[in-house]
Amino acid sequence: MRMLQKQGRPFLGLPMASGPALTTLSLYPAQTPRARAAKRLLSWLLRWGAPMGLTRVVVEISPADPFVKFLASLAGLVEDGVPTCGILAGNPGNEGRRFVVVLFDPTARPISVVKAGLTSPARTLVEKEAAFLESLAGKIPGIPQLRATFNGGRAQALALDFFKGESPRPSHQRSLPTLLWPWVDAKRAMPLSEAPDWRRLEQAAAQDPRWPALAEATRGRTVHPAIGHGDLAPWNIRISPQGNWTVLDWERGERNGIPGWDWFHYILQIAILVDRLPTPDLVTRGETLLNSNSFKRYAEHAGILGLERELMLGYLLHAAEVIKPSEGLSQTRELLAALATRGK
Repeated sequence: MRMLQKQGRPFLGLPMASGPALTTLSLYPAQTPRARAAKRLLSWLLRWGAPMGLTRVVVEISPADPFVKFLASLAGLVEDGVPTCGILAGNPGNEGRRFVVVLFDPTARPISVVKAGLTSPARTLVEKEAAFLESLAGKIPGIPQLRATFNGGRAQALALDFFKGESPRPSHQRSLPTLLWPWVDAKRAMPLSEAPDWRRLEQAAAQDPRWPALAEATRGRTVHPAIGHGDLAPWNIRISPQGNWTVLDWERGERNGIPGWDWFHYILQIAILVDRLPTPDLVTRGETLLNSNSFKRYAEHAGILGLERELMLGYLLHAAEVIKPSEGLSQTRELLAALATRGK
């Protein structure tokens, strides 16, 4: 296996064969122009058999290990053996770090993707994601079907089909309504105060000076519940060559989610983490979304027309006080302060 490091730490484990190596590299959802350029360069080097910048490592794996047996069964190996696989390592600074393993069948065709957690927090996240996907049973467009699970002594894992494709680019944003519209259950009305994420927000933000006004403005309001992802962003999405969207990483998934929050997250996370916009430009990005015809049509469909600004403030306050992301927290708080002031 060849190892690519990022900031001195293992990041991608690539199979020796160029085909599986290129497939594994496709798991890396490069977002910034610099990252995309580096990915293109490495792809070119792998195609031409010149893997510069990669370290060759030897990984010893026992075919008798229960987790290896699980992987082998997914790869279609009849007898005991070790399948060809590539590995994308998660964020080493996150205590919930998980590893993504892409498996290849005996013909080197990518057949499955396995997400595995080793630490207690990571195992909990894998368990939550598996339970959420199992509850939906693959019935919602854009959401993958759970294929298998593994719960062993050292790891907890879930398996999905391999989805060919790349992360969406800015030009794909116009397709967000098509993705999010079916996630809204327009046949049900849910008091906003009963949404699990709103309850978490109420508990975490009780002492925030902005909470009383937000709570009063939304008191007694009902919405149509929506499937909530919780981290809908390009790096958690695959678009197939045919244009089909598949959303991954459902550890924060909610069946009674708050409509609009995933759309806010998608637009603002790109603006904060990828485009790195200053606060005035972030405000403009948020206002542009709220005033767009596509979002207004969605708001009517989701039962949140007239409540859009309050929900955006609620989303930002939830991000700042409940999620507390490792990246972009200060920008989120600055945007929240600016939008809260603007709304007065």
